[in-house]
Amino acid sequence: MNQQEPPRDWFSPPPSQPTEIDDTTYSGPLPPMIPAYIPPLAPPSDVLVWPPPPPPPAPEEDDEGFSTQPFPAIAAGRPLPRPRPSFQDPEPYPPFPDPPPVREEPPPASPEASEPEPERKKKGWGRFFAGAAGSVVLAVGAPAAANWSTYVYGTGEPDIVHVIPAGETYEFEHVAWRSTMERIANPAGAAEKPGRQWMKIVLTRTALDRDGTFLTGVPDVEIRDAAGRKWRTEVLENATPLDPSDDQIGKAFPIEIYAVVPTDVADTAELFIRPLNYRSDTPTEDLTDDLSADLDVLRFLR
Repeated sequence: MNQQEPPRDWFSPPPSQPTEIDDTTYSGPLPPMIPAYIPPLAPPSDVLVWPPPPPPPAPEEDDEGFSTQPFPAIAAGRPLPRPRPSFQDPEPYPPFPDPPPVREEPPPASPEASEPEPERKKKGWGRFFAGAAGSVVLAVGAPAAANWSTYVYGTGEPDIVHVIPAGETYEFEHVAWRSTMERIANPAGAAEKPGRQWMKIVLTRTALDRDGTFLTGVPDVEIRDAAGRKWRTEVLENATPLDPSDDQIGKAFPIEIYAVVPTDVADTAELFIRPLNYRSDTPTEDLTDDLSADLDVLRFLR
């Protein structure tokens, strides 16, 4: 700031600056516009791909640049030279073995000079007895095979049947069993086919002591009639606790079972159960120690 000028703030112009300025906007003609540079267009670079170009002409025999190294001439009838062993070969190639001599077979004799063919032996009693023995083996072996299958799946041994009067409880192997069986309508609500009847079975299990709390296996359940026919059953609910405790002793736990039987045996067919000797406290490595069959069957009369 000039010291001779009076003091002023930063935004005030100095007194020496003119306040009226003429418009200095250019109003003359504009200069000509320079056109932008446009490069020349490149020629098309498309390559013909179809149809394929014709093959080049075959070179003549005396053309330079097409000659190849000639093969060595080998005289006709001479064997090919054997390859020389390289430094990697442990030993030279062995010579080819001589072909085996050709054995000349004598010409076959004429049919007149040939010996007569021996007569075939007639079927004797040996084959007959062999066939009879095979039939006996089949006759005996078939029931044996069936027996073995029965032994595998049901031991084949006679059951020990325990008869229980209707409405009574039976104590067997630390567990008391009781059953009820009654007719019911189709649980699905649909109309049942003629000659079929739904049955509801309630099997009650009660542990009599500490050992009975470990016998938690669901028994095999069947319905049989007087003619020996059997009908399968399905367990719907099982209230037996899997964790044994002393509180379960003397307490009844129901097992709800359903089945379908013919109508004519619905009131006379009886319940058969086969309790299992499986114990829930058996270690895994000892499960195969006791493979004795469960032969005891409880028969509940109606």
